[in-house]
Amino acid sequence: MSIISFAENYFLMYPSEYDQSKNTVKINVESLLELQSIPDVYIYDGGIRKKLIVTRVRENVYSFYVNLNSYSGDVYSFLVSSTDKYGQYVSQFFNNFLVKDDFTPEIKIEITTSIGINGYEYYLDYYPKNSLYLIDINIDDKEFESEEDFLNSLKYFKDGLYRAEFIFRNRYGIYFKVETPFLKVNEVVITENILKPQQKYEIFGYHIVQKGESLYKIAREYNVLPGDLVNINDLRDPSLIYPGQALKIGKVEYFESPIHLEIDLSKNRMYLYFHDQLLKTYVVAVGMSDYTPPGYYRISYKEKDPALYWYDEYIPPGSLLNGMGTRWLQLSNPQYGIHGTTKPWEIGKRISHGCIRMFNFDVEEIDFITSLGTEVYVYNSKN
Repeated sequence: MSIISFAENYFLMYPSEYDQSKNTVKINVESLLELQSIPDVYIYDGGIRKKLIVTRVRENVYSFYVNLNSYSGDVYSFLVSSTDKYGQYVSQFFNNFLVKDDFTPEIKIEITTSIGINGYEYYLDYYPKNSLYLIDINIDDKEFESEEDFLNSLKYFKDGLYRAEFIFRNRYGIYFKVETPFLKVNEVVITENILKPQQKYEIFGYHIVQKGESLYKIAREYNVLPGDLVNINDLRDPSLIYPGQALKIGKVEYFESPIHLEIDLSKNRMYLYFHDQLLKTYVVAVGMSDYTPPGYYRISYKEKDPALYWYDEYIPPGSLLNGMGTRWLQLSNPQYGIHGTTKPWEIGKRISHGCIRMFNFDVEEIDFITSLGTEVYVYNSKN
C-alpha cells in the first residue's frame, strides 16, 4: 500500500502503481461499505468532468487508471459514488487528490567536486527535493544505500564515464528510476556541464520563433551570440526550437570559470585544468602555419553531431565528408572552434584551417566537462 491515502466515510483511495514509460497512474479504491455494484468514478480536470473505467480487483477493492498525458491540468479531484447493500446512494469527493508533478517530476541530479583542506570533496544534490526521497543508488552491480556511502566510494573509482541509476520514492510511495551519467577525470567527479562559470544575464526583449528560423538566424537578427540564447532560455537542443516558441533575447556576461582549457600550438597539446590543478592532457591538431591565432577565448556555443556548411553546401552529420566529427564547440571568435574529426590520423599535426581538432572520444569528454563560457587560452610556448 502507498504511504499516502485518502479516506472518508465510505471509501479509501490511494495510488498503487505508476508506469513511467506510459505516464499512467493506477489508483485503488477500497469500499468501507458493502456495495451493490462497481462504483462510478469521475475525474475533474479544471472545469472538465470525465467518467473513468473502473474494474473490480477483489472484494470491496476496485481500480482505475489515469493517463497523465491525457489531461491538461496540474491537480485532479475525483468523485466516487455507488449504491450500498440497502439501496442508499453514497458518494465521496476527493478534492485535489492527485498532483501531476508528483508523478512527472523533471528530476535533476548533480554531482560535483571541490578542493578543501582535506583534498578533493564530492557532493550530490537533486531536484525537486520537497517531493522526492532518494532510496537507492546503483552502479553496475554495486548498490549504495545512502548518499554518504556513494560519495565516500568515489575516490576509489577509476577514471572514466559511469552511468548511475538513482531510485526515488514520491510521497505516495511510488518509485522512480533515473539514469544519470557522471565522469571521473583524475580526482574530479562531475555530472555533465555542472562546472559553470559565474554569469550574469541581461534580458532586453522577446522573440516568437517563425517557421524556418534557426537559432543562428535569430541571434544574427538581434546581434547576440547563439550560445547566449541557449543559456538564457535553457535550451537542451537548440535545433529543436519550434514555430510559436517564445525566446528571451539578451546577452550573458561570464566571469571566473572553475574549468579552463589551455592549447599550446607549438606542442599540439590541450591541457584541462580544474582551478590550478592540471587534470589531463590531450593531443590535438591545430592550424597550418599561423592559421590558429593565439588569444583568450570562451566557449560560446556547443552542438552534438553537427552538420557542416561548406560554401553553401550542406554536409550532414556522420558523413565522411563532414570533418566536424561528433562535437562542435564554437569559440568567442566564431571563425574558430574545437571539434572532432573523421580523419583521426591527422590528430597531432598542424593541418587545419584554424580550428582545434580532437579525437571524437576526446572532444566528447571535453564537451561533457565544459560549459558555455568556459575559458580557453591559446598560445605558442616557443614564442
